[in-house]
Amino acid sequence: MYDYLSDCVDCVWEKLSIDGVESKTIFESDGDHHKTVLTRLAPGATIPRHHHTHANETVYVLSGDFVEEGKAYGPGSYFVGKAGTSHGPHHSESGCVVLTHWTGGPMDFVVD
Repeated sequence: MYDYLSDCVDCVWEKLSIDGVESKTIFESDGDHHKTVLTRLAPGATIPRHHHTHANETVYVLSGDFVEEGKAYGPGSYFVGKAGTSHGPHHSESGCVVLTHWTGGPMDFVVD
């Protein structure tokens, strides 16, 4: 049996400080800095180039088009970035949903 189950029926989309970007937390551990979210970009939304000081990040595209540094990626694309690695800007022409997971340290968002 798994240690944790989130069926996300009651998960709520929360607006972020970036226009057109929302997220749902589906897992957050106590103390070991693991966090998993669904992030939804509306058509035309852009997340600026940034890094996470201590957290490693993985991103899996579930639906739509996820544009990373000017190149569009579709469902099934998977990205891995170690802590401190700059990435983005992230953009979507038609809108997208991605699954993002952070590990290794507290998650911050530092615009480059």
